[in-house]
Amino acid sequence: MRAIRYLVVIAVAAVVGATAVPDAKAVRFADSPCLEAGPLRVCPEAVVGQHYALKLEGDGGCGPALPYQYRLLNGALPPGVTLSADGHLTGTPTVAGTWDFWVELSDQDPPSASWCRPVRSEREFRIAVGAPAATLGVPYSVSLGAASADALTWSLVSGSLPPGIALDPSGVVAGTPTSPGGYPIVLSAVGRDGQETRIQFTLTVYAPLKVGSIRFPRMRVGRSFRARMPVQGAVGSVSYKVISGRFPTGVRLDAATGLVRGMPHRAGLFRLTVQVADSVGRYATGSIVLTVRTRSSKR
Repeated sequence: MRAIRYLVVIAVAAVVGATAVPDAKAVRFADSPCLEAGPLRVCPEAVVGQHYALKLEGDGGCGPALPYQYRLLNGALPPGVTLSADGHLTGTPTVAGTWDFWVELSDQDPPSASWCRPVRSEREFRIAVGAPAATLGVPYSVSLGAASADALTWSLVSGSLPPGIALDPSGVVAGTPTSPGGYPIVLSAVGRDGQETRIQFTLTVYAPLKVGSIRFPRMRVGRSFRARMPVQGAVGSVSYKVISGRFPTGVRLDAATGLVRGMPHRAGLFRLTVQVADSVGRYATGSIVLTVRTRSSKR
């Protein structure tokens, strides 16, 4: 009987221990957001001048019950991007190119729970930084870079740059584009040590983003009004924002659609300046003139 009780106590203790202490597994990087690509993980592409943000994730070890820790071991992040201790890659890239770097993932160390025995893992990552879009007839400039050497000589390996755009051997792509379209290119950078780095991206030239001066049809006090702001050359979604002046009371601008609607409460002349932005980070402004008449007015 004592033997049976003893076995029961051991069994209960084992169950309690199994439920109180998380299952220990080797710590590793999760399968997203940076995807497996041979010996390294490739993160979503960044673009010069556009905010970049993603969160590295871990798996196994003492997590997710305890937070993971991240540390840059070697290599280089894109200039303008940083890695926080909790795994956030954030910033605004300033140079186009391809950047490889090693990150250490570890359990919380020192751990806040006695059952955790911290372990570590290392992995190589890559972030490609593309060139921003260009606009027809607008001066353009973007710098190129690579982590492999401190002095590089750049050349065009394949493809062609947009007409009006040229590559300086120092690594600056600049000029004023004269023809719209997409231009896939491969560039080579050779360091003083003879080591070569290649990057590829598509330099896209869009038509200008335009918002002209707009004089909407006259409004009447107390009557519903509805009109849309015309925009030309926008790429993707467009957002709208009033940067000076104001609409008549009762009338508003939808920031997502550019729709001006409402029922004005008083007569008057209203002048505004509206800024629009498209999905590739371009901005343009336009002026609006609104005339609101009284209900009894015949003009």
